[in-house]
Amino acid sequence: MLARNLELRLDPAAIMEHAGMPPDAWQVRLLRSRAERTLLLCSRQSGKSTVTAAMALHEVVFHPKSLVLLLSPSLRQSQELFRKVTDFRNRLGEPIAIAEESALRVELRNGSRIVALPGTEGTVRGF
Repeated sequence: MLARNLELRLDPAAIMEHAGMPPDAWQVRLLRSRAERTLLLCSRQSGKSTVTAAMALHEVVFHPKSLVLLLSPSLRQSQELFRKVTDFRNRLGEPIAIAEESALRVELRNGSRIVALPGTEGTVRGF
């Protein structure tokens, strides 16, 4: 288990592998990228939300006290993205220490949080 945790920490693409969802080559490049900002130009149903969910989970698990905002045009879309993060967490099969969870947010015991919001100026202002 320790070796697996080290692999997941060092290689964000391993989250998708261990969750039974092998990433496409472009997803591996994105997951391993150290770029501060990234622009994706992808077709519909290409796996944008899936790879984003894996990135979000990796960030909060391996970077204590981090904040990940899941923003989409509507609250429903943000909630669906949050469900993908939860699905990855469940597929990994290892308990992740959760302090508090609701339908739109989770706080881990390491102080990290994921919050799903509609992407409007009013909802993200406080963050």
